[in-house]
This record gives sequence, structure tokens and C-alpha cells, in this order.
Amino acid sequence: MVNRQLLTGLLLLLLGGSSHAFSAAAASQGAHVHGEATLNVVLEGNTLYIEFDSPAINLIGFEHAPNNEEQAAAFSNAKQMLASAERLFDFSTTTCLLENAEIEAPYMKNHEPADHQNHHEAQQEHADFHASYIFQCEQAKDLTAISIKFFALFPGIQAIKAYWIFQGKQGAASLTADADNHMLTVN
Repeated sequence: MVNRQLLTGLLLLLLGGSSHAFSAAAASQGAHVHGEATLNVVLEGNTLYIEFDSPAINLIGFEHAPNNEEQAAAFSNAKQMLASAERLFDFSTTTCLLENAEIEAPYMKNHEPADHQNHHEAQQEHADFHASYIFQCEQAKDLTAISIKFFALFPGIQAIKAYWIFQGKQGAASLTADADNHMLTVN
């Protein structure tokens, strides 16, 4: 199981206390900005770890437990899309096979329509989706860019702050919905 603390720890350790490390740690430890999401990417050997965090409103249009069938369907659809890594990432320079995907969604224990009181209480809180992916890549040394497809699938995302560590190099990038190219270049 890959969790936020592990990936954040790897980023901090490998970035060695740089300003990027502080930004990456802050972003993955709960920064909640509507319209923005965070992507952490680490390549270690042939193993590629990707972590995605986003406010629920970016993915489903609301931040409370679903309270009708339409909202329940949006919630379920978002979970299914996040679990379909092949729809989210394209590795054009090499082959990366999904080994594991874990999706953490708010309200997972009870995504039945909420009663009015619970609905009111839930609206007062922020809610986030978190997804972790592990890929095994052939010829990982050839992986220099990843096509990020979240913008087409989730129109509520306007920007993705991406932090990466690849083969001893590190960096950060801001991807925006209005850009022609949604490539995370890692060289």
C-alpha cells in the first residue's frame, strides 16, 4: 500500500530540503484549493509511483455526501474514472503497466443519499479524493514525459501542480486546463 506520507517522505528525502520539497509537502498534506489538484510522481528503478489529490468539487461538483441519485452516480463515476489509470496517463516513450491502484474517496462508507441534517453538516467540511498508482515500466530510462488526461475527464480541474523525481533529477510544473499540451516533462 502506498500512502501519502510515504510518497511525501520520498519527495522530501530525495529533494533534500529544497524549496520544492517544502511546496510538495505542503501540497500533499492538505492544501485544499477549488480548481486545483496535486500530482506527485516518483520513478525509482523501473517502478513509477504516482499520487493524485483533488478537492471533491473538482471531480464531482460538490463537497458533501451524495444526497440524490444524480450525485450518487457522479460520485461512483469519479471513483471508476480514477481507478482507470489507462484513461488518466499516457506513457508514449515506453510501456508502463499498472501494478496497483488505490482510490480514497470521501463518504466511501456511506454514499447513500444523506438526510437533511447530515447534508448540512457535511457541507461545512472540505472533502478530497486521493489516488495512488504503482506502475512497472519497461525501459524506464526512456520515460521523459507523461501525458496527463485529468482535464478532459474532470472539467472542474483548472490547474494541476505536479512535483516529480526521476533518475536523480527533480522538478515541478504547473499544468493548466487551457494549455494545448498536458504533458508533464521530466528531463
